[in-house]
Amino acid sequence: MLPKLPSWSARGLAGLLISGVLGFSSYAAAGTVDDFENSWAGKALKHQSQLSNHAPLSTINMMGTHNSYNSEVYTTPLRYLDPQQKFSIGDQLRMGARFLELDAHWTAHTHGWAWEWGVDMLLCHSGIGAEMGDLDVGCSLTDRRLTDGLQEIKSWLDGNPNEVIILYIEDHTNGEHAILREQLNSKLGERIYKSGSCRAIPDELSRADVLEAGKQVVLWKDKGCANDTELAGMAFSGLGNVRRVYEDATNVAAISDFFTGGGGVERISAEDVGQAFLQGVNIVNLDDMTPKDGRLQAGVWSWDVNEPNNYQGNQDCAVSWANGRWDDARCSVSEFFACENAEGQWAVSQRDGEWFEGVAACEELGNGFAFSVPDSTLDNEALKQAKASIGVERVWLNYHDLDQEGVWEVVGRKTFSGLIFRELRDERSGRCLDISGNNSSNGTNVQLWDCNGTGAQKWALNALTGQMINANGRCLDIPGDDNGVGNGANVQIWSCQEQAVDQRWILDGGVLKNQKNPAIVLDAYGTDKGSNAGLWESHGGSNQQWVWGQ
Repeated sequence: MLPKLPSWSARGLAGLLISGVLGFSSYAAAGTVDDFENSWAGKALKHQSQLSNHAPLSTINMMGTHNSYNSEVYTTPLRYLDPQQKFSIGDQLRMGARFLELDAHWTAHTHGWAWEWGVDMLLCHSGIGAEMGDLDVGCSLTDRRLTDGLQEIKSWLDGNPNEVIILYIEDHTNGEHAILREQLNSKLGERIYKSGSCRAIPDELSRADVLEAGKQVVLWKDKGCANDTELAGMAFSGLGNVRRVYEDATNVAAISDFFTGGGGVERISAEDVGQAFLQGVNIVNLDDMTPKDGRLQAGVWSWDVNEPNNYQGNQDCAVSWANGRWDDARCSVSEFFACENAEGQWAVSQRDGEWFEGVAACEELGNGFAFSVPDSTLDNEALKQAKASIGVERVWLNYHDLDQEGVWEVVGRKTFSGLIFRELRDERSGRCLDISGNNSSNGTNVQLWDCNGTGAQKWALNALTGQMINANGRCLDIPGDDNGVGNGANVQIWSCQEQAVDQRWILDGGVLKNQKNPAIVLDAYGTDKGSNAGLWESHGGSNQQWVWGQ
C-alpha cells in the first residue's frame, strides 16, 4: 500500500531530469500557447482529460498551477513583484491546468478614482498573515480583484463546456464569506457543482458527475466551514483523498520530500511528475508552467510520443505496447485484449482477435471482467504488469475514434463532446455569425445578421479537433484550403474534414484564430446585417471579439 502523502510546498521536488526516459528536459524556453495546443503533449493531455471523466477524482491524474494568479503577465512596478507564473490564468488552462489556486484577501485597494477606494477581495500573494488596518501586510493596494481572475476562468469555460476544473480558494477573507460567495456567483455561480454541505470532496465524485449536473467547477475553500450558509453549501471544505503536491518558487526554505528522503530540493522536475503519479498523487501543481515545459510532457502517461498519428488514414483503435504506451492501429489486426473487473483488477484475454471482438473475449474470462482502458497512471501500470506476467506485449484497449477521426471514445461510456451549439456574436455590433440564407451547401458564405435563434446561427467549437461546427453539420472553412489564410480572405462553410488545417480554430479570449496562422483572426467587416465576415490581422478591435450567446 502506498503511504499517505501530505500536500506540501517546496521550491521544487527534485533536480532530476526525465531526458533519459523520453528525451525531453524538465524546462525549456517558453513557446507559444497556440503551439502547445497543437503539439503532441497538448493533444495527449486533452485526450487523457476526456478519457478519465468517468473515474473518481481521487484516482485520476491532472496537472495544475500553484498561485495561478501570481503571474508576470499581471506584474507592474507596484504589484506581483515575485511572480510564480509566466502566463495568464487563461493560458494556464489552455496548457492543460485543471487545478487553479486563487488567494482571496479582504484588503484595502486603490482601484479607480479616489472616492472609489476602499476594501475588496483582491488576489494577493502574502505569506505574512498580518494586518495593518484594512491592509493585509504583503498585499499591494493595486493587486487585481478576485473577480478579474474569476472572469478569466469563466471566459475559458465558455469555450470549453466539456471541461471540469478544481478551483481552490485560499481563504484570507477575514470572515467576509457572504461577499466571497456573491463574487463567486457573479462569475461562476451557474457552473459550480455544489457540495451540499460542509464536507470534503467525496471519494467517488467524478468529472462525469459534475458534467451530468450541468456544472464545470469543483470549488474547494480552505480553513474550515464558511460562516455563510450558502457558501458552505457551495464549497467543499477539503480535498478528501484527492492528493496533490505543489512547489513554491518564492519559498527558499528546504523541506523533506518522498523523492529524496529528506533535505533541500530546488523544484518539481519532469521526472518528479511521473514519479508522483506512480505514487498515487492525483494533482501536480507547477510554478512557471510554460508551453515547452517538459513537466507537461511528463504528465502524459498514455499515448506514446507522436501518437496517435492515423498512419495511412486507417488507424482507429488503440493498442498498448510492451512499454505501456499506446498506439493507434488498424482495427483488423489480431491482438490480445485488456480486461478489467469491478475491483480494478487487470487481466489479459485468453485469445486474440480483431479489436471488435474485445467485449466477447474479456467476458470469456468470467469474474466480471470487461473490455477496458486505463484511466490513470496506476491503472496503466497495473495493465502493464498483467501483460508481463503472461508474456504478452501488445493488447487492444477499449478506446477508438471510429465515429470521428481524432475524437476518442470508450465503448459503453458516455462521451462529453462539449458540442453545445450557441450563437456567436460580434461584440461591436451585437449581431450573430450567420450562414447566408440558412443554406448548408458547401461554399455558402458566412456573414453577420440579426440574431434569430435558427440553426444557421448556432455554432460549437470542438475542443478536441479545433473545428468550429455549425448546427447544420458544416464546418467554418477558408476557401483555397491551406493557402487562403491572409488579410481579406473569406470564410465559408464546408464539409468537415479532419485533416484540413484551414478548418482548425482557437478561441482565445474571444478572438477566433485560425491554427494555420494564429495572427490572422475572424473579423466582422461591418456592423450592418449582411456585413461579410472574413480574416484580418489581429488588432484588438471589438469587431474581432466574439462572445457566446444563447
